[in-house]
Amino acid sequence: MKKTLKLAAVLISLVMFAAACGDDDGGGSAASADDPLVQAIVDDIMADSDGITTERAEAECFVGNVVCDIGKDRLTALGVSETNVAGLDEIDWSEAEARSVVDNMFGCMDLTDNFIDAMELGDLDGDQRSCVSDVFSEDVLKDFFVSSLTDEEPGSEIFALFGQLAECGINVFDS
Repeated sequence: MKKTLKLAAVLISLVMFAAACGDDDGGGSAASADDPLVQAIVDDIMADSDGITTERAEAECFVGNVVCDIGKDRLTALGVSETNVAGLDEIDWSEAEARSVVDNMFGCMDLTDNFIDAMELGDLDGDQRSCVSDVFSEDVLKDFFVSSLTDEEPGSEIFALFGQLAECGINVFDS
């Protein structure tokens, strides 16, 4: 049961991490890491001890790209500013915006490995780690994050993941 709760906590942490990141009018290169909005969001991410990254460069890459793609005007309209990055947690992202956030997140860091490590499944041998990587493939994680950012309920497919983990020799229902 503890592993199940840990898995749920990791999924929630990743979704909140994704939500904590969101320029001018989109399209083009990343916003500068010196941009005050980028720094405010990065600082917020780095202050989260349970975050999915401890690397400031990864967070700056991700946030800079997202700020550029989403646009500062759009973020401002959504209530996000250098002094209110908490507003990111309340955004109702469009499907396209959510996909941009998630694609940028995966473009700047290895979230699949970070996710597996954060699940604390114990000592996985090479075959088990590979199996878990297949279960939580980039496409699976991306779809889950996009649905989470757009407030779609993750259907029954989330429960199928537990069964697939069992096929990897991992019982997530152990206490």
